[in-house]
Amino acid sequence: MSKIFNFKFSIFNKNPRSGFTVLESIVAVMILSLAISGAFSAVQQGLSQSIIAKDEVKAFYLAQEAVELIRNKRDNNQLVFMNGGADSWLSGITDAPNCPPNKVCRADVVAHSLTLCGDNWESCPVLKQDQSTFLYSYTSGTNTNFKREIKIEPSTDPNEIKITVKIYWTKGIITRSFEFKTLLHDWI
Repeated sequence: MSKIFNFKFSIFNKNPRSGFTVLESIVAVMILSLAISGAFSAVQQGLSQSIIAKDEVKAFYLAQEAVELIRNKRDNNQLVFMNGGADSWLSGITDAPNCPPNKVCRADVVAHSLTLCGDNWESCPVLKQDQSTFLYSYTSGTNTNFKREIKIEPSTDPNEIKITVKIYWTKGIITRSFEFKTLLHDWI
């Protein structure tokens, strides 16, 4: 029976000097802590970048929406003209008080209007978003952190205008912006 309990690697025959020292344990804990904090830092950075990307996509679509409003007004004017009306292709776009050339204006897609804001960039109010329709406008809804501004400039070609749309937004203490430029032509 004595041979049964005579293990070479018995737990009762441990060397008292085997095991981890305090210094080895501290080093192991530090390495493990660095690995975990590095992973958390990478996740936090990824979330931060995804929020920035989401706001950039919104800014792009808000700029595109403003250009589409102006194109729609131009197209409606062309249809009126083709049906015998006397409207200019820029009627409701650059005529006062809507959005005179070289002035900063705002585009309200819900109201289908352009409105003068002032002479300088960053003079328009922030957009509001209706929580039931999720549409952006200036009349109803809760304030967002986006400003949309438009400047329409005449070109050397009388059948062309230059449109610049700027979107501003803040996230924390950082103000970001997106600028979109395009040309619009009289297609008749």
